[in-house]
Amino acid sequence: MSADQVTADWCVSDGQFSICGTAMKEHSRTSEGIKWCFHCRRRHEFFWVVMVPDGLSYYGPSAGMEGVTSECSDLFPGRYYEIEEI
Repeated sequence: MSADQVTADWCVSDGQFSICGTAMKEHSRTSEGIKWCFHCRRRHEFFWVVMVPDGLSYYGPSAGMEGVTSECSDLFPGRYYEIEEI
């Protein structure tokens, strides 16, 4: 199946393989307050952001912590959120 034969929001193909995906949009953004950022090495505001597919999709919503840049993290390097913690 080539990239032009699929129904997806975006596709990338190298001629042999195609990788397709669904566009996501922001559903909600909740302030989690001022926290220490292990990337910036300073304190700033963090948000809990929920993203949902833009239309019908196999994929469900995803959520994560965001700071002032995409590299910001309120977790010590090597740590991650477990589903039970959320």
